[in-house]
Amino acid sequence: VNYNSVKPNTSADCQVSLDVALTKDSLAEGEITEAAVKVANRSDKAVPTPVAIIGLPGGLEPRHDQLKELVKSGQIAAYEVLGRDVVLYWREFAPSEEKDLSLSLVAAVPGSYTGPASRAYLYYTDELKTWLDGLKVEITPADQK
Repeated sequence: VNYNSVKPNTSADCQVSLDVALTKDSLAEGEITEAAVKVANRSDKAVPTPVAIIGLPGGLEPRHDQLKELVKSGQIAAYEVLGRDVVLYWREFAPSEEKDLSLSLVAAVPGSYTGPASRAYLYYTDELKTWLDGLKVEITPADQK
């Protein structure tokens, strides 16, 4: 049987949690918003290679210079932008460690959008994931706000 789900079920055995929220979900074209991202180790042991994939709504674009700065400052180990997903990588999390960061996003294309589900997991156990509903945003043309 094959099927698709907008947001699959979260695995109770996933060792990382994720929370993502936009600071503003109603924007004019050209405005900037932030995605507040919180990733945490739910276990009392160190975990290797946590990954968080933040699903961006259409119309929003990440600022690559800010992502490079997050790597340079050591807040993340690496990142990729794959379509509408921003993938964040870390080498490990200490027991109960939490990471809070903001992703700067530019409203580029007017419209109403819902992003793909965001998720977090350990790189080598990608069958055990924490899933969140897709972010929603409303972008109006620059001359209408």
